[in-house]
Amino acid sequence: MAFPEVGDTLDIFILRSMLHDGALTTLFLAEDQLSHEEVVLKIPCGDILNKPIILYHYQNEERISRQLDHPGIVRFIHRQRSRQYIIMEKLTGQDLRSKVGRNRSLELQEALILMDKLCEVVGYLHKHSIVHLDLKPENIICLSNSGIKLIDFGLASCNTLPDLLALDLQNPQGTPWYIAPEQLLGERSDPRCDIYSMGMLFYEMLTGQLPWPRSSKVRVARRRLRHNPTPPRYYNAEIPPQIQSIILRAISRHARGRYPSVGEMQTDLKNWQHLPITEGGRMDKKPSIWKRFFPGKAIPESNGKNQKTALSKGSPQIIGAIIDSSSRYNLLDEVRKQALIRSAEVTLVHVIEAESDCHTTRYGMTVEGEQMMAELDISVQNLRRFSIDPGIRLIRGDVVDVLGSFCMDLGAELLVLGVSRKEKSLLRGASLQQRLEKKKDCHCQVFVATEEHFSPEVDLKDLQADQLTAQQVLSCDIFLVDLWFEHLYYHTDSIYKLLLYPEQKLDPGETNCRFGQFLMSLKASGNWQEINVLLDPIHSQFHEVMTRMAKLQPDDHTGLQDIYTRESLPLSCKLKKQLGLVSSFLRSQLEKEPIPVPFLIDDTCPVGQPYLACYGPLLGALTLGQDLCTLIEKSMADK
Repeated sequence: MAFPEVGDTLDIFILRSMLHDGALTTLFLAEDQLSHEEVVLKIPCGDILNKPIILYHYQNEERISRQLDHPGIVRFIHRQRSRQYIIMEKLTGQDLRSKVGRNRSLELQEALILMDKLCEVVGYLHKHSIVHLDLKPENIICLSNSGIKLIDFGLASCNTLPDLLALDLQNPQGTPWYIAPEQLLGERSDPRCDIYSMGMLFYEMLTGQLPWPRSSKVRVARRRLRHNPTPPRYYNAEIPPQIQSIILRAISRHARGRYPSVGEMQTDLKNWQHLPITEGGRMDKKPSIWKRFFPGKAIPESNGKNQKTALSKGSPQIIGAIIDSSSRYNLLDEVRKQALIRSAEVTLVHVIEAESDCHTTRYGMTVEGEQMMAELDISVQNLRRFSIDPGIRLIRGDVVDVLGSFCMDLGAELLVLGVSRKEKSLLRGASLQQRLEKKKDCHCQVFVATEEHFSPEVDLKDLQADQLTAQQVLSCDIFLVDLWFEHLYYHTDSIYKLLLYPEQKLDPGETNCRFGQFLMSLKASGNWQEINVLLDPIHSQFHEVMTRMAKLQPDDHTGLQDIYTRESLPLSCKLKKQLGLVSSFLRSQLEKEPIPVPFLIDDTCPVGQPYLACYGPLLGALTLGQDLCTLIEKSMADK
């Protein structure tokens, strides 16, 4: 999968220009072909084996962005996508860095206004259990209407989501001279980390300086663990003592010395003139030489990192170990099958074994990493088509040790393996299975994925009902789930084509989709009249609906919305029920039924439930409804 370039079309977006080409991501200005709105696409780079932070940063922001909805936070736009990227609104304005830093400062009143707005945004995050952890001038956009927008949630932490950055990355993350001292020790869950960074921002707004050197060296940054900061009045004597007291409290090196909440800090900022003047507020000199040579007691190591190992809310866990790209499809098929059967969460793990840091090795890993990123794109989209949202983890170490630890830490029920990356290696799938099963701390079942020899789509037509085995019926169940999601995707994609390319004639013929081709093969065989009776009428109804949609005028968005909401979505729910009846029929042919697939026996229809529509075809169905409403509103406004 080639990296996109200016002029390319990515899903419904045309890439118009490149805004930023960074080490972790590339930003494009793009046009939404449907709404003609300008948006920004944030596409992660591919060197993920040398720089795993690229993948972790993207994955973290993409998940947290689903929980954000505040006027002071950049608006994230959620759509079904063919690869991994983030969609954001285009912002008009400049970042705070254009106003402060390097002897550039703000007047007190302007700084107070900005801090009040920032308190509102950060307070919203903390209320929703999110800590930003990377507050700095570059991540605060000052809008032309005097508002602000907070951006970049790649390093954020949310206590309702697994914190994979805390678990897998050893080095502290964030800009060293803005992050709290305890972040240098691995703390990522304490909201007071953001309060520290806000204090640093306020310090810089009023002085154009920072109390610590702008150095990315951890050795320099760690001075804050033992030393107190230079008071801001050393650089700007006009700062009121009460304001300095607020700043020094916010940037206390011990978290317990800071404001316990953003709300209390905001209250003091609004009422600073009524605060008492303290000795600390009057200080205008650097700490004494004595204090510099004999600083205070260092901040103790944080236990926060070790506490954040719970990765689920009681859901079963399945691990897919990506060992060889050639076995990836078999592995994904098995992971998907087991996840649907067990209603499980999925983690895909790639173990990085190379330790050399020479130029040749790094170049080879760059190429391999870019290939891996493309494969992960495909893997993620494959699983999301079934409303399975896999977590991705890249870990350095020994394969057996890493996977054994993962099984224990996640409490996984199943570890699915492929085969070795190295053709001549003794570490093949079966051998790895034996070595893992011998580990005393690996309590999950280890399974080596192999190619499925029975394909319902191809082979069912040649069998009689009494010839099916329990394993084949289970494969049929998974295929039926596949058909439902596939047809939902096919149907919504066809409607988008009507909207985007009205000049192209849409052929809604019943054999143009995978579902129709499957039914035709069953009819031709004459062996499965019972399945055709259950599925053929509703399949014909779908395509009759598509035919009527295709006959509408291109600008008849109201008519399209009416058919979609009154007929298409209810048909999707009815189809799910009929597929469940097919499953029941197939199982009735067996003496002993296999474990049921929850999707096929659950009466609840996932269509129209926004909390489920975070990715895949369900997200496509949700956004299609929203897009039709937007187009109708726009056409009414134009009249």
